[in-house]
Amino acid sequence: MSKSTFDITANARHLASTFMDVADADGVVDEDSYSAWLAQLDEVCGDIKRKMQALRAVRARLLSEGDTLKAEGKRIQARGKQRERDAERLRGYMKELLIAHREVNPGVNKIETDDGFVRLNKKTSYEITVTDWVAVGEDYFIFAEPKLNKSAIVSAHKDGLEVEGVTVTETANEHVMEGGG
Repeated sequence: MSKSTFDITANARHLASTFMDVADADGVVDEDSYSAWLAQLDEVCGDIKRKMQALRAVRARLLSEGDTLKAEGKRIQARGKQRERDAERLRGYMKELLIAHREVNPGVNKIETDDGFVRLNKKTSYEITVTDWVAVGEDYFIFAEPKLNKSAIVSAHKDGLEVEGVTVTETANEHVMEGGG
C-alpha cells in the first residue's frame, strides 16, 4: 500500500528528531539503536524517492493535459471566430436579397418570415471636415474641452443650415435587422 505524503513527511521528521536518542546521556552510541535508526532511515528515504517519482509523473501528466487543453481552447476559439465570420457572410447575403426584393417591390424594406422578420435599416453617419477654424462660430465648439461640438454641427446640417468653415459629408449605410416572431 502506498503511503501518503503526509505520513512519509511525518515519519522523516520523527526520524530526524529521534537521531539524538541513539546515544545515551554520556554520548555513547547504542549500536542496536543506531542500526534500527539506519534501517528506518533507509525505509523513509526509499518512501520519499518513490513518492517523489510518483509526484513528478502526476505533475508531468497535468502539465501535458494543460498544454493539450490550451491547444484545444485555441482550436475551439478559432472555430468560434470562423462561425462568426460565416454568420456575418450570411448577413451579407441577406442584405443582397433584401435589396433585390426592394428593387422588384419599391419601398418594401421588410420581409416577414415564419419565425419573425428581416428588414433593411438605414444608418446615416456624418463626417465633418473643418476648412477654416477661425470662421467656425463659437456655438459649434465645446469649451469645456477644446474640440468641436459635432452634435451641434450635425443638427444644424439636418436643419438645412450651413456652418461657415465646416463641410459636412453625409454617408448612408444600410444594414440588416432581424426580429423574432
